[in-house]
Amino acid sequence: MQTFNTLLPPDFLALRTHLVGDHSDSRIERLRLDDLSPGDVVIRTRYAGVNYKDCLSLHSQARIITSFPRVAGIELMGEVVESSTPDFQHGQPVLVHGFQTGIAFDGGFSEYVRVPAVHVQALPENLTPHEAAVLGVPGFTAAMALERFEDHGLTPAAGTVAVSGAGGAVGLVAIAILARAGYRVAAITRRMEQAGSLLAAGATEVVDAAVLGQAQRPLERARFAAAIDNVGGPMLSWLLRSMQDGGSVASVGNASGNTFEGSVLPFVMRRVQLFGVVANAPWPQRRRLWARLGGDLKPNFATLMPHVQHIGLHDLMAHTARQLEGSTSGRALLTFDDQ
Repeated sequence: MQTFNTLLPPDFLALRTHLVGDHSDSRIERLRLDDLSPGDVVIRTRYAGVNYKDCLSLHSQARIITSFPRVAGIELMGEVVESSTPDFQHGQPVLVHGFQTGIAFDGGFSEYVRVPAVHVQALPENLTPHEAAVLGVPGFTAAMALERFEDHGLTPAAGTVAVSGAGGAVGLVAIAILARAGYRVAAITRRMEQAGSLLAAGATEVVDAAVLGQAQRPLERARFAAAIDNVGGPMLSWLLRSMQDGGSVASVGNASGNTFEGSVLPFVMRRVQLFGVVANAPWPQRRRLWARLGGDLKPNFATLMPHVQHIGLHDLMAHTARQLEGSTSGRALLTFDDQ
């Protein structure tokens, strides 16, 4: 391991999750570098996105973490402090997501992380570190969905793209990215008081999620060319029934549950396609999509910044509890700005 004239502190703070009986126990601890999972690159964390999966891990709501103890946090943005590979240099801004980060490897909820070099990506061109952190896993998820839509032949002329869970991190970033790409976007939300901010973020219309309480038909009015669904459950069923002929639905989240009721009618009568998206990808696709996020898909960050919340490590457990309850909105970044 090479050190670039930078003194690592003898210890640092992290939110570490232990397995106690059948439940996880997450607490702030002081760790040393050797307490972390092995890796070739040491990174000083600047930002770590707070995702729904992290909330489940920290509060023992799902067995996401595969081995304990573990520092959760499935994504991070920071600067290289040490590296045993010439691919990364001291002070270089880098990002990490996927590759079982925060699951089988220690993740971003730590002032310092140690990461296998094959998991590390240089900061994409045309993005600042903060912009890349704001996009993070939500932006990469939206880009993966859009690329799949494009592979199926979707263009802005095809019609409106629906985004459910529009007030959440993935929803807001997806709206901004789709708007940047020229699409009309229907933002679906149960919080209609947020309609103005969703329109400001790039949506062209706002749909009240209360539509799910209306009488349901085997096929609804064909109104969407595609949809990014963050919710699952009845919402996913309704979106499938509301697709135009040849429409596509990307399932990216399960805030309302892991199951949904449905029939074959959307698939055989309207040729609807349903696929899943997880924010992990082989390197060619990673590099291609991050290049697009700094290029033709780069959103108007001025519309996103009002929805970005910066929180500290000591506030993380309380915030993630609220996020699980559905009482938060927008994008939350664990921010280490006092190093």
